[in-house]
Amino acid sequence: MDTVKGHIANRDYAGLVNFCEELEPQLALTQNNTISLEDFYGTFMLGYLLEQDLPSARFLWKRLGENVKGSSKELRLIWDVGIALWQRDYDNVYKLINSKTWSPVIAPLMEQLGENLRERMLVLLSEAYSSITIDDVGRYLGLPREKVLSVTNERGWAIDLSTDMLQPKKNVQDTPQSISLANFSQLTDLVIHLEKS
Repeated sequence: MDTVKGHIANRDYAGLVNFCEELEPQLALTQNNTISLEDFYGTFMLGYLLEQDLPSARFLWKRLGENVKGSSKELRLIWDVGIALWQRDYDNVYKLINSKTWSPVIAPLMEQLGENLRERMLVLLSEAYSSITIDDVGRYLGLPREKVLSVTNERGWAIDLSTDMLQPKKNVQDTPQSISLANFSQLTDLVIHLEKS
């Protein structure tokens, strides 16, 4: 579990998933009393959720034995979060995340999942809407009205309290031109072709 905790501490969720994928067959073949199956499968599933790999999380749930599913209420609640994500019921995702005091191994992953989802929703809302109600943003972010106003104000969104509407500030990202050897080679070929003409 030290490797798992290391991946969690470094927020290396792809590494966490890879480690769990390699360890899962070994756990199935041998009895290992040093690793709690509840913690292992909980972190494994949350790794998939943090990597936004809902199909893999779903298949993990399906291949779990009934003895593991039935013996762990926390694992069942983690999967309930996965179901809510699958159904795009974001309001319920936040409620489920905040509804329980999670075990020490699971708690930082759940907290990060909520933060990641909130950040992703802010980006999507700013790209998809020219105006949206404060209450709708609150449902997408799982935040109360006051916190929505604070978060959106920090991001430069226009707030109209008379109509309860927000106007998201579009995210403008500079896309730097990357010059690779392939691009340089194509440019060279073009110049040679033009000189021959």
